[in-house]
Amino acid sequence: MLVPMAGRILIAVDGSPAATKAVEVGLDIASAQGAAVTFVHFAAVARDLFETAPDSGPSQAQIEAADPVLRAAAQAARARGLQADLEIADEHGAGDIAAALAGIADGIEADLIVTGTRGRGTIASAVLGSVSHGLLSLATRPVVVVHAGEGGPTG
Repeated sequence: MLVPMAGRILIAVDGSPAATKAVEVGLDIASAQGAAVTFVHFAAVARDLFETAPDSGPSQAQIEAADPVLRAAAQAARARGLQADLEIADEHGAGDIAAALAGIADGIEADLIVTGTRGRGTIASAVLGSVSHGLLSLATRPVVVVHAGEGGPTG
């Protein structure tokens, strides 16, 4: 797999096996390249967090305490000696999440986006929607898509 040099990697997480594999792959790339990592999760708890701190937004510690998915990702990064920034956003539909991920990546000037896919296939993706498929068409930055059941990513 040829991966562009990255100074900042955005890794999308949702607690699924595919996202867990994406965390592993993203952290492997970050470790190899000395890149900074930002994890992003779309979760209902985001509303509560932003209501308690509407002006400044929640702190990294508040996000980690409230969101077990981001907490697990942050712990995986720390286990590898990496510091990670945490971003949490309100849940949307698959198309909205893909657009939001692309926007977040642009906003933090990510050099690479890593996301998982459940690998439902073309017909199911057309019916059900797919964040990874949407992201591939919307992102202005390189995207690595990781399949949960396979050993490596595709891009």
